[in-house]
Amino acid sequence: MPIRPANLATMSATIAGAISGMSEKDRTTPIRVTFESGHEQNVENGGCRVLETGQGGVVEIDGEARFALFAGTSCQGSRTLASGHGSVRFGTPVLAGAIVIG
Repeated sequence: MPIRPANLATMSATIAGAISGMSEKDRTTPIRVTFESGHEQNVENGGCRVLETGQGGVVEIDGEARFALFAGTSCQGSRTLASGHGSVRFGTPVLAGAIVIG
């Protein structure tokens, strides 16, 4: 799938914003991602991390860092599904394959 310049700019800004906003405290604290199944995955900060499969969609992110959820298992070339800062609970599970924390 080709990456269009407009999508690349949005994607790069999302990733850069997530990583540049990291404080020293955020860098050492893992974020807890909770799935529909109730399974929890701890994710370290910085860079793109693949989410575990077969657990359903993401229903909650617990932590105080910025985040961005992506449709595919790569943060490059994938569509951003959700982004924000701090702990969040989604009303509808987000079927994400990767996350950037920071």
